[in-house]
Amino acid sequence: MKFDGKVALVTGGGTGIGKSAAIALAKEGAKVVIVGRRSGPLEETAQEIKAFNGEVLAVPTDVTKVDEIESLRDKIDSTWGRLDILINNAGSAMRKPFMETTLEDFDYIYNIDLRSVFAVTKIMVPLMQKGGGGSIINISSILGVFGARNSTAYCAMKGGVVNLTRAMAADLGPEIRVNCLCPSHIVTPMMQPEIDRLQAAGKMDKLNRLFPMKRVGYPEDMDGAILFFASEDSKWLTGVVMLIDGGLSCYV
Repeated sequence: MKFDGKVALVTGGGTGIGKSAAIALAKEGAKVVIVGRRSGPLEETAQEIKAFNGEVLAVPTDVTKVDEIESLRDKIDSTWGRLDILINNAGSAMRKPFMETTLEDFDYIYNIDLRSVFAVTKIMVPLMQKGGGGSIINISSILGVFGARNSTAYCAMKGGVVNLTRAMAADLGPEIRVNCLCPSHIVTPMMQPEIDRLQAAGKMDKLNRLFPMKRVGYPEDMDGAILFFASEDSKWLTGVVMLIDGGLSCYV
């Protein structure tokens, strides 16, 4: 299998994109560490992985807290002694118009969506270097590349992830590659309330028709790109920013 002997860490690994990625990596032989603030979803994901004899470690962790990230690193080191793949997926879904966004709101989304990517990466890189390097995949958003109404803080942080990716790729190569995936409308628990609202208003078909692929995305639509960038198939790619959006950006 593609990732035999490799260890992967997925933040936000209990639901949505992170859950799907963790399962996909485990099916390809990776030992997977999944983290998030809620233990319930982590355990559910862990049980799904164990059901096909995958190896998984579920560690409730708040990635905005440095001491918890350091404890996580030590646990990975003592358990498996290496880290080869890091997927920075944890994020928020807060949307507010600019004039309604408080400084407290801005700081909240900064800590989750941007600062955590910097902090987790900085703390985990020495463990990756110990094993000879690896691949980091940052999950940003289409709104890290394009602007949108009612999303100023979110756009700022996701845009920060995009350029942080490029800068880290320049600093950490050649041993560690750093790439960025920017999804559009992916149906996850965070997005589900908006999907429910559109369905109740009879507007879901209108949303689907916006995409050349004629539908919104699902977490498993991210898996192929994640596995590609995590593997040696992309061994000469770093600093890449890829839109995964069903073709929506064709019109922008």
